[in-house]
Amino acid sequence: MGRHSKKKPRTAPVSTEEQSFYGIIAAGVRDGEFWVRKRVRRFVATVLSLLVSIALCCCGTFLWWDTQGKAKRARMEAENSCVQQVGSMTESYNEAFRLYGQVASTFSELDESYDLDALAALRDKKPEGYKLLYCDTDVDGDVREAKALKRSFDRLAVEYRKALTPVGK
Repeated sequence: MGRHSKKKPRTAPVSTEEQSFYGIIAAGVRDGEFWVRKRVRRFVATVLSLLVSIALCCCGTFLWWDTQGKAKRARMEAENSCVQQVGSMTESYNEAFRLYGQVASTFSELDESYDLDALAALRDKKPEGYKLLYCDTDVDGDVREAKALKRSFDRLAVEYRKALTPVGK
């Protein structure tokens, strides 16, 4: 036989006592390997469960945070829109009040180049109803009210401009 022979070396026959001892040892080794595999699987399952739980918590936190941010941005945009609308209403009020002053002044001068009857009728139509709107509690209500007041001031301004147009005779 050569050194590199593929045949198994012959061993002496083993007694039944030795076979049962080696069988017990082999069974113990198999049980140990099975126990280790089971522990490794449990450990991997625990780690994966932990990672999935952390990922879900992070996603949930991010979604909650994003929702809160969107709600806050929407509220801020609504407040900014309301502030702009109140500013527009104030400008309209100031323009109407300035024109009212011109109507009153022109009427008191009794200048015949203007329709004095129209000026007299408008002299009692003073722009009133200006309100201080704060846009912090009822944003939608304040926007509606500011738009309505602006429309009324704009209508008055148009009437004042018409009355302040000189009459051609």
